[in-house]
Amino acid sequence: MLRTKNIVIKKHVRVFSAGNVKKAEEIWLLFHGYGQDINSFFEPFKKLKTKHAFIIPEGISRFYQKGIFGKVGASWMTSEDRNKEIIDQYNYINKIFKEYKLNEKKINIFAFSQGAPVAARWIEKHQIKVQRLIFWSGNIPDSIAANINGFINKQNPEFYIGENDQFASTDLWMTFFKKHPHLNPVFHSGNHFYTSNELSKYVFNL
Repeated sequence: MLRTKNIVIKKHVRVFSAGNVKKAEEIWLLFHGYGQDINSFFEPFKKLKTKHAFIIPEGISRFYQKGIFGKVGASWMTSEDRNKEIIDQYNYINKIFKEYKLNEKKINIFAFSQGAPVAARWIEKHQIKVQRLIFWSGNIPDSIAANINGFINKQNPEFYIGENDQFASTDLWMTFFKKHPHLNPVFHSGNHFYTSNELSKYVFNL
């Protein structure tokens, strides 16, 4: 019989940034989706005419997006040993918070797809106060969504869902929101991903 023991190690992780993070009073913290590379994830943001500063953590696990070579993407977690991976996420994001002195900044969150539950758990666990809390094409754990008096629900979370989402039907999304009627999603004509025009319209109001 195999026995399993978890050990804690130090690990190098990558955190990307854009804009003058040090001088900015307001920061956008971006959480990418499953298997994305940061350049592709951030590309629609680069096209915006905004002076906002951005911090983009890369998921802890990297892998080739297709096959065994080529472009590399990252993932936040899998179903395997997920509780330990959630703890690793907390430690990682808290380290970023300290490294960039984000307790001195106004914080906005944009969490896309797989990044949505990652951001939601962290915010709820550590009671992180934010200015804008945006979940794009991603839902959050039912236990957090159902907690009306929880930290997430007190911060007016915004949900943006594409009517042509390739990975989840509108009916599936509606099942989630019917369970949590206090959440008011915005359904737009796009798909699972986002464009600079959609970001401009719904997120940055440019």
